[in-house]
Formats: sequence, structure tokens, C-alpha cells
Amino acid sequence: MRRLIVVAALAALVALPVQAAGGQWSVGLELGAARFGGSAHDTSNGSGPPRWRPGDVPTIGLRVERGLGGGRFGVALRGSYGKPGLSAIGQGLIVTDKSSGQLIELATLVAVRVGGIGPSGAVRAEIGPALHLWKFGDDMHSGVGALGALAYEWPVAGRLSGAIRLEGLLSKSWFEEGDLPPEYDLRLTWRYGVTLGLRYRL
Repeated sequence: MRRLIVVAALAALVALPVQAAGGQWSVGLELGAARFGGSAHDTSNGSGPPRWRPGDVPTIGLRVERGLGGGRFGVALRGSYGKPGLSAIGQGLIVTDKSSGQLIELATLVAVRVGGIGPSGAVRAEIGPALHLWKFGDDMHSGVGALGALAYEWPVAGRLSGAIRLEGLLSKSWFEEGDLPPEYDLRLTWRYGVTLGLRYRL
């Protein structure tokens, strides 16, 4: 139920400005790479890995956006998929199990133009909530984090434009009590990454 409520709230944020005058819809495809940190740390100096976290992952995403205020503002809904698996972090060694750990993420973003580069390039700041569904073993873990991004967008040809985004996300630990031995302390999970996308203006 909580998952459905969060999804409905995210969708509502995008739906609110649908009737606003002067809006422009666009749809885009994004390819990205993300790196995770935090999540779980060993507090006992035992024989297990010092840290556990989701693994580094390539992602693919679909983005639907509506521009407002002559393009100065915008709202977007983005869904993305990746398979980060599970990484054990040791002394100079990272071992990742890719057989589990699928990730689906749904984010709602509010964007504002903060500058430009050249005659037609735009720099935008984006912020919003992100819901993640992470399959850990046979269980599906869900959570909400805060996502922020800085994007540069430029025209490509006709209705097509390109975009590169640097983004970061912060949320509670993606692990839950009982997932790991009791000597592991659950900590905030953070993520940073970059995406490259193409957008088509409808």
C-alpha cells in the first residue's frame, strides 16, 4: 500500500501543471552510469567484508517532460532500470554478485533554467523525490530518496535535443534489518552518476 501511495503522489506532481498555458511536452531516452556508496558497514572488525552496497551499474531510462514558463521551468517523470547486483568491499578489492539486485527507479523532478552556454545551450538544476524498487534475493525492497541533478541541454536537429546530467541521490540504507549479520551497521545509501540522453519535442 505504501508503495502505491508513493507512486500516486509522484504521478500527481507531474499531472498538476498539465493545464498550464504555453507548456510543451517532450519524451526522451537516457543512458547512464551510477556508483553507490554507504549502505552497510561492519562494526566488529570480523572476518566478513568491511562494507556492503549495491554495485556500480549502467542504466537505461525513459523520461517524459513538460516545459513551462517559456522553457524556464519544467517538470519531468523518469523511469529507469539497471542491475547493480550486490558488492562486497574489502581492502582494495570489490567483488560484485550480478545474479541479483535488479533496480527499478521512478523519479519526479522539478527543473529550473539557471544559465546558458553559447547561443542555444541551457543549464538546468533539477530536484525531486525518487522511488526505488530493489530486488534483493527473493525480496523486493522499496524506499524514497532525494535526487538532485545539474544538466546541460543543447539542440541537435529539428525537434531533437541532447542532454548530459550529473546527478546524486541520498536515501536511507537499502538493506533492512535481518538482511545482513548483526555486526553490520545500516547507514545512508548515496549514489552519484552521469546520464546522456536524447529528447524529442512533441
